[in-house]
Amino acid sequence: MVMKVETARQGIEAGNPWGGLSIVLSAAFMAILDVFIVVVAIPAIRADLGAGASETQLVLAAYNLAFGLTLITGGRFGDLYGRRRIFLIGMALFTASSLAASLAPDPTTLIAVRAVQGLAAGLMMPQVFSIIQVSFDDEGRGKAFGAFAFVSGVAATGAQLAGGALLALDLFGLGWRVIFLINVPVGLAAIAAARRFVPESVAPTGEKPSLDLVGVILLTFALLTLIAPLTLGAERGWPWWAWACLALSPVAFWTFARWQCLREARGSTPLVTLSLARNGTFVRGNLMALAFYGNNAVLFLALPLVVQEGFGHSALASGLLFMPLALAFSVTASWAGKLVPTRAASLILLGGVLLLLAYAALFVAFDLPEASGSLPWLIPGALLAGVGMGFVQPSINYLSLQAVSEAEVGSASGVLNTSFELGYALGTIAAGLIFLPPLATSTLLLESFQSAFGHALAFAALLVVFVSLTGAVSFRGARPPHDGGGPAMPRGDDPPAIGGSLEDSFGAPFRE
Repeated sequence: MVMKVETARQGIEAGNPWGGLSIVLSAAFMAILDVFIVVVAIPAIRADLGAGASETQLVLAAYNLAFGLTLITGGRFGDLYGRRRIFLIGMALFTASSLAASLAPDPTTLIAVRAVQGLAAGLMMPQVFSIIQVSFDDEGRGKAFGAFAFVSGVAATGAQLAGGALLALDLFGLGWRVIFLINVPVGLAAIAAARRFVPESVAPTGEKPSLDLVGVILLTFALLTLIAPLTLGAERGWPWWAWACLALSPVAFWTFARWQCLREARGSTPLVTLSLARNGTFVRGNLMALAFYGNNAVLFLALPLVVQEGFGHSALASGLLFMPLALAFSVTASWAGKLVPTRAASLILLGGVLLLLAYAALFVAFDLPEASGSLPWLIPGALLAGVGMGFVQPSINYLSLQAVSEAEVGSASGVLNTSFELGYALGTIAAGLIFLPPLATSTLLLESFQSAFGHALAFAALLVVFVSLTGAVSFRGARPPHDGGGPAMPRGDDPPAIGGSLEDSFGAPFRE
């Protein structure tokens, strides 16, 4: 065990961790970009492939569903079999499926390869956080999470603009296919570079690595009962199977948790490290991530809807509105990463205040008669929102993993990324329900869109308040780890978890 850990450490020290970070962040960029960029290309895909409404939904949903289902298992794979190895497998699969998507002759093929793309992204993304956690000391880790926030922010907020530009350019007459084809050269370059610059590492265990196949099946089923209805239910009018899945979901997760308890009691390696459930810092960080990404999803859906459907601006104008948000987010996140190790809780509170001010500014810009939805009036609110998000996101990532040991980091990364996905899903559903009345009417009335936008901003503001208060109360005065490298271990004087940990739900097996 000692030799294995030392080998990993030597590889990290011998190489340049920032060079390796740039490589794994390229994977994060592609994985996040492909969540959003396809939305812009949907009309072109429908026209070219003759896709129906349900097929169009599945082109979007297949990726997100497979992505969410694979994240936790992908993180555990990295722990057991090597984070660089799983990263390379995921990147190779993502590159190949992107090429296949660009060549898809019909909607069914495109849906299938989009699912493979999502599976590959679920293998790659947990390794990004795991590699950051084991490759940097505490000060460098804050900067690395800032870099991740920069890249993910550019990918998420710039996807609509990038997709619109690529479609307008129509490179080589490829139309919508180019949005998938651009992943291929980037993926091939990342695969070649990762072999040289990304060090290999595994979780330090005293036993032969083993995969909990029963746990994989139980967890996949549990996540499916939750993510599938959240992804597909609203678009299909909440059919009976969606409600049945949601009702079954708690039972499925309870069954998975009990199986993990049995695995641990028998001395076998569980799929999800159960000590995470007793880690109040990690639990609180995931709750904050869930609410924060839910807030992001509400804004990212509500703003284009009211700009385009309410005030009649073009899709390109809507995409351009996200440019100041993306720029402000990226610059702020990069700068905030330097302060995260010592000021994370304060940055979350500051970012939350700025987000609330941004929502007030956006509401005024849409509500005042003299503003009447004019795009220049929206820029201050978009800028403030970007700055606020730039303070919050790297801080949440850092705080969530600061008390996670090296043996837990793969599971923790998978769980945290799953919280991101669930947050986006829940926020999208909430925004969709809020805007359902104005969209369902045959006559689109500006007043109804303004009212829906106000309700969406109010809901997003509640999520921001929850994140801000949780960060300020739970992590105020928390000391950064000072071991000089590697993840921090849980400390006995950590603040108590708000609402308790999962042991309250599952009882004795989760107690130490």
